[in-house]
Amino acid sequence: MVAPSLGPGTSLAREMEEGNIYLADYGVLEGLPTALIDGRPTFVAAPLCLLHQRPDGELRPLAIQLSQQPGPDAPIFLPGDPPWVWALAKAWVRSAEFHVHEGLT
Repeated sequence: MVAPSLGPGTSLAREMEEGNIYLADYGVLEGLPTALIDGRPTFVAAPLCLLHQRPDGELRPLAIQLSQQPGPDAPIFLPGDPPWVWALAKAWVRSAEFHVHEGLT
């Protein structure tokens, strides 16, 4: 699933063994009360973001799930998805990072 993003000559298991894989877990946001717009609650993602530190030191996302629980309503987004889909998934992670930084730290 993430092998194409890792590059040739490596694997997820190998990168994990070498300490190059990280998980950004925004589960602390799950279930937070949100604002109401037109009487309906807004959505705050509590994503999981799998990251890979490349040999040049750059940290890049490998996979994003916008909710904590896997299932048919929680797809996993990958860099190979359509560009706008991948960009939106990354935007939700950035939004979650903002919520944690501004609201909980």
